[in-house]
Parts: sequence; C-alpha cells; structure tokens
Amino acid sequence: MHSAVLQNKQYLAFAAENTVEVLALQRLPEGIQKKDPRAAAYKAKGADGKEELQMLSWPGLTLADIEGMNSSKAGSFNKSGKIPYISIVDPWTEKELKGGNGGSSKGIQTDVDEFTKVLVKEHGKGVTRKDLNKVKDAAAKSATLASQREFTKALEALVKATPAAKETPAVLTEKIAEAKKAVLDAAETILNEIESANDKVKAKKDLLGLMDRLRGTGFEARAKEMLPKL
Repeated sequence: MHSAVLQNKQYLAFAAENTVEVLALQRLPEGIQKKDPRAAAYKAKGADGKEELQMLSWPGLTLADIEGMNSSKAGSFNKSGKIPYISIVDPWTEKELKGGNGGSSKGIQTDVDEFTKVLVKEHGKGVTRKDLNKVKDAAAKSATLASQREFTKALEALVKATPAAKETPAVLTEKIAEAKKAVLDAAETILNEIESANDKVKAKKDLLGLMDRLRGTGFEARAKEMLPKL
C-alpha cells in the first residue's frame, strides 16, 4: 500500500490538491529497533535546531510526528483488525465517509472526487495548498524583513501574497492580518526604543535610517514628530 499509494507520483500530485493524508502506523519504534528497512530512520536537526529522528520512507515526518498521528483520532477508524486500512474522513465532522482494507490509488481518487463534490456543495470551495503555502511563505518572509527593520518591504511581501479574488477565504485573510500585525508591532517597538533611548545622537541616526523603511506602516507621521526632539 505504501509504494502503491503514498509513493505513487500520480497519487501524490492528486493528494497535494485534494486531500490531507494522516498516517496511523503502529509498532514503528519496534521496526526501527529491529532495523527493518521499511522503518529506516536517521538523526537530523529539526527547524528548532534540536536533534530528532526523521523517517526515510516518509520525508518531512519524524518518529514523534507519526506516533502523534497514531495516537490521534486517526488511529481509531480501523476496527477491522486488519491492515492496511484506508479511511476517507469528512474534515468538518471527522466522521468516516468510507473505509475498508486495501484499495488502489485510482480507487481512492475516484472516491475522494465524489465526496469532494458533496462537501463543496455543503461548505463551499476550500483553500488550495498553493494559496495557503504562498501566504505562509510571505508571512515568513515578512517576519524576516521586519527583523531587519525593512518594514515597508515586509508589508509589500504580504500585499503580493494576498489573493486577487474578492471573496478571499477567511483562513488566508486571518493569516495575512496576523503577519501584518506582527510587522507593525515590530515597527512600533523599534520606534519606542528609539524614543526612550538615552543616547540621543545615536537615536537620531537610527531614526533617520528608519524613515524610508516606515512607508505604509502608518508610523511615518510619528517618526517625523520624533525627529526634532532627538
């Protein structure tokens, strides 16, 4: 099932646009201990810089990730006592729409297409991973730029990532709004630090270097008012 579905290029392309895969896999630590090639793992540093055990057969997932999924509700759908078991779940209610032992990548795609039509009719069209990743990447970029005091560029990055559609999904507008607030909070913090600095000569120099980087933040007027006082 792993090679026929989760390593099937056609299915992976389909899944990237249509599904969220949740893996409920038991006895993985045992497989690692026994050096089962299907459970091959290696140590590497994660995003937080800490060492973690990452899985060779599931790129991007750690042992902790997979154990976490298995202990979630995902591990409760298989009541057949047999493996592999595939369950198609309604993301709104978390109830199983269809389940069974085995299956093919084409069969899963057909079932997902049928259920998607029903869910779209009930709840409306969802957010694509492409749009979501675009906003996430822009939020990360804006945070980096804000840390470099490039506040105007940070806001511009968010504007570029904002979908052109009039009815932008709430999840995207919320993420953009959160990222924008973070940029503005960072800009305000810097201005507060400059305003309360004891070294007025340095503070004035910092403010002058910041003026052009505040365009679009709404803090331009405050910066101009601060300048003569330094």
